[in-house]
Amino acid sequence: MEYRMNRRTGDKISIIGFGTSSLPAAGEKEAVATLEAAFENGINYYDLATAESSCFSMFGTAFADVRSQVLYQIHFGANYGPGKSYGWTTDPDTIRRSVDWQLKQLITDYIDYGFIHCLDEEGDWTSYVESGVLRYLEELKAAGVVRHMGLSTHTPALASKVLDTNL
Repeated sequence: MEYRMNRRTGDKISIIGFGTSSLPAAGEKEAVATLEAAFENGINYYDLATAESSCFSMFGTAFADVRSQVLYQIHFGANYGPGKSYGWTTDPDTIRRSVDWQLKQLITDYIDYGFIHCLDEEGDWTSYVESGVLRYLEELKAAGVVRHMGLSTHTPALASKVLDTNL
């Protein structure tokens, strides 16, 4: 596997990452075996923006013993929990519950890359700031629960606005 160094974080990241959108359809046994094979072949970066919440426990099962060797990217605002399909929210209590649930399912106490999820409209960012979600995420980062923060968006102007805040 070829790797690239993230100059901001120092992380050595495989040039091939692993997404999760269809992983749950394989069933737990095959999904865990697939994750293990990906890791054995050098993939160390896993994006957990998924359609089904069941994939989180599959990652926990596959990587509990090698957690320090994999990088998880989760998306704050993507709402997951027991038996849930993907939902999206800026509600602070829902985000707290979802983050706690994800950590438990992943059998970890930290997140490598936390993305503020799907900021596509000005109101999304305003909601993150005014509702206290951003403050909560900054607290997670200060406590070491989140190592690095970023954002996902389909709106370049909004990405620039957030980046201009120097968070």
